[in-house]
Amino acid sequence: MHEPDSTEALADFRTPSSPARPALVKIYGRLGNAAAWAIRDFLHRSDVPFEWIPLPSDDSARSEAQVDHLHDARLPVCLFPDGTRMECPTIRQITEKLGWFRNPSRSEYDLAIYGAGPAGLSAAVYAAADGLSTVLVERLTVGGQAGSSSKIENYLGFPQGISGMELAERAREQACKFGVEILLAREGVRAELEPGRGVGVLEDGTRIVARATICATGVAYRRLGLPNEEQLMGSGLYYGAGASEAPLARGQPVFIVGGGNSAGQAALHFAPHASRVSMVIRDASLRSTLSRY
Repeated sequence: MHEPDSTEALADFRTPSSPARPALVKIYGRLGNAAAWAIRDFLHRSDVPFEWIPLPSDDSARSEAQVDHLHDARLPVCLFPDGTRMECPTIRQITEKLGWFRNPSRSEYDLAIYGAGPAGLSAAVYAAADGLSTVLVERLTVGGQAGSSSKIENYLGFPQGISGMELAERAREQACKFGVEILLAREGVRAELEPGRGVGVLEDGTRIVARATICATGVAYRRLGLPNEEQLMGSGLYYGAGASEAPLARGQPVFIVGGGNSAGQAALHFAPHASRVSMVIRDASLRSTLSRY
């Protein structure tokens, strides 16, 4: 029997243009739980079909998720079609279960790229197309922040616009076509220099040796600096807003801080579901911060 490698497995799971697919993961958890949100966000951005089952009470937690109560540390619980049950899994554990996790296959590469957003993917495609052995390291999922955008209107070559997820998938397919090795759920934590090459050290101690290195690690959200901000992250306070999260705000007021394009997209996503959407901005209007399209 042919055993698919992680690149093939990734291709099997990620097909945004395909018709509705059965859920590959069932997630049981409570609304407002940061760990459950992180898993949903990862699966949505990776285009993995999943079913979210919110647990409204201790009784439902016991009957549906087989845990003691809503605040049980074992939540969220993830169930897979083969019967595998994961309790409060990490993103890496889910990546391993999906068959996407892998270790470097070479002792040395021509090029190592850290960050699989549009810049990192572009560099990987160009390098691999010219015959360079290329490894692409990404701590979360392919596409970066751009991958979470519902529609990108100003990307070259797509006059009608394209979703960030589809753009990321097309770029990933192109990278794999040229032999780029993609390491997901891996994070570079330290760099070392040796004569004629660089060494990237990953969080688990794995060393990636390359003749050239590109850091395309993107940008970080500008934080609000609120009291207890870290404790609220993923549990009522979010940076960026995926379309998949909008229905979960049904009947609730939503405040969006910022007036850029991402904020405008988020407002449109949440408006049909939330009881009220309020945008908080510094300027007198959105005219100077929101693109006309």
